[in-house]
Parts: sequence; structure tokens; C-alpha cells
Amino acid sequence: MSSARSSHRLTHAHLVWAVGVFAYLCAVSARASFGVASVEASERFGVDGAMLSLFGVVQLGTYAAAQIPAGLLLDRLGPRRMLVLGAVIMAAGQVLLAVSTDLPAALVARLLTGVGDAATLISVVRLIATWFPTRQVPVFTQLTTMIGQFGQAVAAVPFLALLLGVGWAAAWASLAFLLLLSVLLVIAFVRDSPPEEPGTSPAPVARAGQVLKDVFTSRPAWSGFFLHWMTLMTVNSFLFMWGVPYMTALGISAAEVGALLTLNVVIMVALGPLIGVFTGHFPHHRALLGWIAGAILTLTWSLTLLVPAQLSAWQLLPLITAMAIGSATCSVGFDLARTGVPHRAIGTATGMVNIGGFSASLLAVLLIGIVLDLRTGEGAAGLTDYRVAMASQLVLMIAAGIGLWATTRDRLSPPAPPR
Repeated sequence: MSSARSSHRLTHAHLVWAVGVFAYLCAVSARASFGVASVEASERFGVDGAMLSLFGVVQLGTYAAAQIPAGLLLDRLGPRRMLVLGAVIMAAGQVLLAVSTDLPAALVARLLTGVGDAATLISVVRLIATWFPTRQVPVFTQLTTMIGQFGQAVAAVPFLALLLGVGWAAAWASLAFLLLLSVLLVIAFVRDSPPEEPGTSPAPVARAGQVLKDVFTSRPAWSGFFLHWMTLMTVNSFLFMWGVPYMTALGISAAEVGALLTLNVVIMVALGPLIGVFTGHFPHHRALLGWIAGAILTLTWSLTLLVPAQLSAWQLLPLITAMAIGSATCSVGFDLARTGVPHRAIGTATGMVNIGGFSASLLAVLLIGIVLDLRTGEGAAGLTDYRVAMASQLVLMIAAGIGLWATTRDRLSPPAPPR
């Protein structure tokens, strides 16, 4: 390949990646939007906090359940079509929520958001694996997940400003517009793969049964599943549902809660590229990164929950930092799966890894709620109740550790094959 042609391909690869990242950022904005609109949603639909939590369960459960079907479609249709399909489905969900006045329609809207969201990140990961050299793939995967999290800022600032200033319908319609803008950009600039060399023929499309066999018989893919579970579960259960109530029980003010959550994102964004570079240069140590992050999370959670006194905001900094490390490390699971399956199955394998963290997060959210109910009955939960409930996640962390050990005990993760 000539130098000019190689340079053109690299420029095109960065453009494809940038558009894919924008599509993912839009998806995260749609995913996170309901969390900042909970007060307005409670008034609009006339529901209490317990029913509001159903929106999160529906969206998170749908997202996890749709991963394998989305992965199979990705391996058959390609990432360009899946990015378009995912964004259109999410846009439909935002439009439906904009006009909804009853609970069933609103739940269907969030279900559509979960379905469309399921197709987005795995499609961008597939684009990265196709367009970039092997050593650069972990770095760009980390950058994708880190930049995409700024979609939470879109939900927390401009979306919330529209919601409070202009109204419910206009705010949700703005998210639909943003998603449709990503559709136009994907159609205009994204291609599934670089142009083929002269004389080459495209690879045949594999059957779904063969792809599933490739994925579910791959120990590296299962290692990625359990690594994603171990590093992301407690992070999601904290950020999606129980972190704010727990910190409120500690007596931490709303301003301090916002500062801690912002700091979590900042640390995660700073660490992500470093972990990506390490993964690319030392692929045989990828599972070790998961063990280190899992150990840090388990130790920090244990020490935090064992302290009998009230904790101030600054005393929660070790836990906030540990969760940022977990968030930054979870993408290593995608890289384990990517190099452990044939190229035809990368999309499905990525979806399988995503199921690990998000299904375990859903279990953790439900487990914490069950423990709180058992301890408090109809009464309000106190700090001790939250400590016991949060500690129940240790059971799921042990399960993830057993799974990761079982899938890596006989070998080190193999280095990525040369492209």
C-alpha cells in the first residue's frame, strides 16, 4: 500500500470513528435523560418513586436482553446499518415519550430507547476493530467509551435546561432531533470497512448458529464477560439507582453529590486512554487488569462500608476513584472477546460481554432493593440499612471472580493476532 493511500485510509478511519463516537454520545444522552427528568416524570404520570424505578429496570433489562440479537444482526448487516437502525429506534422512543401522558406508553418509549441503545456501542467497537490496526484498537475503544460518557452532560445541562425552560415535549423532541442528526452523519460518512484491495472478494456472511457457537465456546469471550461484570456491576448499581440515596443517608449535600459524580467521570476519562495503551502493548496481561480493578473495588467498598461513623464527601473519594478505575477497565473485556473469536463473530461477542456488566448491574440493583425492603418493611431506610444492602453486592462480585478464574486459570490471555 502506497504512503499516500495509507494516509488517506487513516484519515478516513478517524472520520468514521468520530462519527461513530458522536452516534454513541447521542445514545448515552438518550439513555441518561430520564434520570434527570424523574421529578417532572413523577408529576406528569402521577407515579411515586417505586414506580419510577420501573423505568430504569425496563430500560436496563431491555438493553441487556437485546445484546445478543443486536450482535447477531450486527455481524449480518454491518455496523453502518445497525447505527442507523439503533438511532432511528431511539428517536422513535423520544418522540413517543414527548407525547405520552400515560404510564404504559412511557414505558414502551423507554423500552425502545433500550433496544436502540443496545445496537450502538457494539457497532462502534466493530468499526474500530475493522478500520484500525490491532495495537490501536484498545486505545480507540477506550476513547469511545470515555467520550461517549459526556452524553450524560448533554442530558444534565442542555436537555434539563430545555425541560425546565420550554417544557416536556420540546425537551424530548430535541433528543430525537439529535439522534436523527447522527443518522444523517452515519449515512454520509460511515462505511463498514475500508475499500477492498484489488482482486479480493468479500468474506461470506456466517450463519447465526455458527456465530453463536464461535462466541459461546470461546473462553476469552467468557473471560471478557466476567471481567466486564466484575469491573462495572457496583459502578452501575451506584450510578443508576442507589448512589444518591446512600450518599444522602450519609448526610452529604446535593452540591457535594454532584461534585463527586463529576469527579468520577473526570478520573475515568483520564484513566481510560492509559489503560487502552497498556492493553495494546501488553495484551497477555489483560485479565490481570481485570483482577486488579476488581480487587480495588472490593477492598474499597469493604473498607467504606465497615467504617461505623458518618463519612464526609472527601472521605468517599477513595470509593469514587475505585469506581472510576472499574469504569475505565471494563472495556478490556471487549478486547478479550475481540481477539478470542473469528472476525465474523466480533459483534455478537461484544454484545455478550456487554451483557455481563449490565445484567449483573440489574441483579445488584434488585438485590439491594430486596435487602432494604427486608430490613425496613414500610419504614424509611437508615444508614445501617444502606450499608448492609450495599454489602450484599459482594455475593455477585465473588461469582464474577469465580467465573473469571475458571476461564483464565489454564492460560494467560493470548496476545492479539497481527493484522
